[in-house]
Amino acid sequence: MTAEHDWLSLDPGEDVVWIGQPRVWRIVGTAAGAFVLVAIAVAGAALAPRLDAVGAGGEYGVVAVWAVAGIVALSALWNVAVAYLRVQHTDYVLTNRRIYRKTGILSETVTSVGVDRVQNTTLRKDVTGNLFDYGTVSISTAGSGGADLSISDLDDPESFRDRLQEQVRAAGERDGDGDDERPDPAVGALDEEAMTAVLAEARRLRAVAERMEERV
Repeated sequence: MTAEHDWLSLDPGEDVVWIGQPRVWRIVGTAAGAFVLVAIAVAGAALAPRLDAVGAGGEYGVVAVWAVAGIVALSALWNVAVAYLRVQHTDYVLTNRRIYRKTGILSETVTSVGVDRVQNTTLRKDVTGNLFDYGTVSISTAGSGGADLSISDLDDPESFRDRLQEQVRAAGERDGDGDDERPDPAVGALDEEAMTAVLAEARRLRAVAERMEERV
């Protein structure tokens, strides 16, 4: 385990089998929007000298336009930087016991689901996902109304899903072996109930026999 995964605390016997992150290209939409905003801000600021030339705003009008343009540009760049940091601070880890997702820039949030509880996995790809082979794997557990955990924007998501299904099968085999070694509590309860009924019937027969002896 590398230093960047020092947030992960594994139980004894728990081994890492896969590590991943969202693809950086997920911020393309944010970056494209930021580019458009910066272009509009620069174009608007470029008109400021013309406004000053016709006396529409004066020197203060030019300064105000450039100030607004600067704020818009910085805000757009800030959004891109935050989106990039979110990707870089999101980690996915699959072990032989659990699936972990860590998110957060200044603070960390770790969500996990036991592989022995996984009932369904759903792989979703949109049009671009099919073109560039990326997608999201949603994980559901028994009794849940929806996805308990989503491993989003993975390159080659089929590889992760295959590894997860291997661990789910292995967990089922471990549970099956354990069940064979433990006695069935239902059988014990049935034997005790049958024994109680037998004793009650024996007492009843004994009482009947004693009454018959008294009559004789």
